[in-house]
This record gives sequence, structure tokens and C-alpha cells, in this order.
Amino acid sequence: MLRYEGLCRKAAGQSHLAPLGEDALSAARESFLHAVREYDAARGVPFPGFAKAKVYGDLRTLFKKARRQWQREVLPEGAEEGNVFDAVPDERDEMKIFEANETFQKMLAPLSEKPRKLLTMLYANGLTQKEAAAKLGMSQQAAAVVKARALKALRKTIRSA
Repeated sequence: MLRYEGLCRKAAGQSHLAPLGEDALSAARESFLHAVREYDAARGVPFPGFAKAKVYGDLRTLFKKARRQWQREVLPEGAEEGNVFDAVPDERDEMKIFEANETFQKMLAPLSEKPRKLLTMLYANGLTQKEAAAKLGMSQQAAAVVKARALKALRKTIRSA
């Protein structure tokens, strides 16, 4: 392990992993230990290359998870917590909910049936992408593509308005 400590430190010391601090180094060391257990010399890959790919790949995955968490926690730029959540209708205010739903449906009207249903399931019904995809009979990856294209079309419509 000491021979490869430099690999772990270098991988964990990448600038984008700085906010993770010691967690990144611990994850790098853990990933290296997994590489030791998973290594198969019969595949013809030298161990140093295998270990490096494993450690960097696992740290990339760790960073992506952390980034998704950060994105959920961060408020829009210049927004204060109070005024962001004031715009969300109170569950007891049925008129606001009705108006918000009506506006949402009008926004989705130009889309074809599948994207409209998908976005409704995701944003109005609160389903996960995986759940919505299953209900529509498609894979999660296909749902991600449909969602991305639909949101792109909505952005284009909003910008041109």
C-alpha cells in the first residue's frame, strides 16, 4: 500500500476534489484496496494501470455524487431562502395549485404526447425518472433523452417569446 500512496494522494489532490478533503483521500485508498482484490493478471493488464484507472474512476464517481448533492443544496444566484419558497403554493391554497397546474399544462402543450406525459410525471406528480420511465414503458436512459430534448424545446420556446 505504501508504494501506491502517492497514486492515492495525487488522485485525491485534484483541484475539483478539494471540497471533499480527507474524504477523497479515504475514498482513493479504499478504491485502491478494491483494485488489489479485483485485479486479475490473466487479463493481461499491468496492475499499476489497472489500479490507477480504478482509483481515478471511483473518485470521478464520488465527485459526481457530491456535485449532484451540492446542486440540490444551492439556491439560485441572488435568491434568499425566504423569497424562493414563498413562490411555492401552499398545499391548502387550491386556487394557486390549480393556476400553477394550468400554466404548467399550457407550457407543455406544444410538446408531443410522450414528452408531455414524462414531464408531467416528473414535475407535477413528483415521480423519479426511473419510475416515470417504467410507467411509460421505456428505459431510464431513453427517458433522460426525452426529458433533455423536451426541456431544450421549452427553453427555446421561452427565449423566443
